[in-house]
Amino acid sequence: DRPDPPRSLLLSGLSGSSLSLSWLPGFNGGLPQHFRIRVEGPDAPPPPATLVTSGFSVRVGGLRPATPYDVIVSARNARGDSAPLRLRAVTS
Repeated sequence: DRPDPPRSLLLSGLSGSSLSLSWLPGFNGGLPQHFRIRVEGPDAPPPPATLVTSGFSVRVGGLRPATPYDVIVSARNARGDSAPLRLRAVTS
């Protein structure tokens, strides 16, 4: 089946130009999964940025200082995508 959404999306670090994020994986649906991370906001690199990782953390750089960004993380396996998990973060 499709994977469950990630859980406990946390902002684990931030600076004027980057955000570090971590999360816990949900049930993978019995298949290998990876995670899609979208960063939406003014001048997100490149607008909007989409990153893919098989890990449970990521650092997103190239952001503007003192700017709000919406971060959306979802899991994906061969059967489809999970529901998204959202976080609003502001660079320092």
